[in-house]
Amino acid sequence: MPTGIEQSDAEALGALVRQWGTKVVRPRFRQLEEAGEFPRDLYREMGELGFFGCCFPESLGGTDAGFAALAAVAESLAWVYPPLSAAMNLQAATVPLTIANWGHPELVDRFVPGLIQGTLLGCNAMSEPDGGTDFLGAMRTRAVRDGDDFVLNGAKMWITNANVADIAVVYAKTDPDLGHRGVSAFVVPTQTTGFQVTRVPCRVLGNLMPTNAITLDDVRVPAGNVLGEPGQGFVVAMNAMDFGRLSVASRSVGLAQACLDAALAYADQREAFGQKIGEFQLIKKPLADMTCEVAAARALVTAAAARYDAGDIATRESSIAKYYAGEVANRAAQATAEIFGGSAFSDEFPVSTYLNYAKLWQTGEGSANLQALLIADDALGWKRMDRHRTVRRALAR
Repeated sequence: MPTGIEQSDAEALGALVRQWGTKVVRPRFRQLEEAGEFPRDLYREMGELGFFGCCFPESLGGTDAGFAALAAVAESLAWVYPPLSAAMNLQAATVPLTIANWGHPELVDRFVPGLIQGTLLGCNAMSEPDGGTDFLGAMRTRAVRDGDDFVLNGAKMWITNANVADIAVVYAKTDPDLGHRGVSAFVVPTQTTGFQVTRVPCRVLGNLMPTNAITLDDVRVPAGNVLGEPGQGFVVAMNAMDFGRLSVASRSVGLAQACLDAALAYADQREAFGQKIGEFQLIKKPLADMTCEVAAARALVTAAAARYDAGDIATRESSIAKYYAGEVANRAAQATAEIFGGSAFSDEFPVSTYLNYAKLWQTGEGSANLQALLIADDALGWKRMDRHRTVRRALAR
């Protein structure tokens, strides 16, 4: 059944999020970064305001506003401050939607309301030290059935928010001989014995989006914590990344818009050779390019969200939106840095943050190179991207 709010309402919601962020977050972000403490209070506040509940029914504490609303909130949070927008994957899409769509009812009721309220924090543990994009082929984490439990052993790498998370969605091979058909997905409370997290130092990313390594040492998980059935982990992962790519694409649009807004303001204020630098043609050109490309990327995100809200499969559309929005964000960040010149590296401006996160988000939910291959194969008719079914049980609950 179609769901979600009108696009005009989604845009109004995005404006409200920007107003909130301008008042609450932007005056504090340097203080938060320097303190080095994860802002759980902001996550709870965002949960209370309904930012995370867009794609969930009221029975789970959501707003049932749909994917256009999720995209609008994600874009606006990235515009406010890029690291904070990671919440829209982990608290609003990849983790809670995966549990809601694939988990047993008692598992859903136990974890999903807390995730979308921001009282529980989640992380998504796919990647491993020897494989990022090839997380299935390189997966060495194993899950062995032992009575009513599975016992997990292995390691995960580049796991956002794992050091502060209360639960993790962990992928492991239950039958290594079956390839991707031997992968299973588990919900694992992070306080489980043998679940160990080590912070991976990434100074350029700051403290509000921490990345981590996870070691799983005889981690015992009840069989009831399997998402779907054993061996369905590949389909679960593809489903999760479908929705996650929409969120990442939206966040890239928000970052690109932040770059454009900063560049416009600086070009209208900075003077050189007796005039505002915005008067120079070599400044006007990148400003025009950014304006057009941000609008185009936003249109692709809007189209993908509309398909999801209509109940359609949108793997192709979300991948195209994610790929193009990532390219646009990188070009916008580079152009903004050139317009700012040496000031781009000053703590007075957030340009260096935009540069770092624009590049990072080309990797999340499938690298830019992978997206290009998938899009080309689909265009050639060799491998259709929409061949996997999309599970959306959460919205039908």
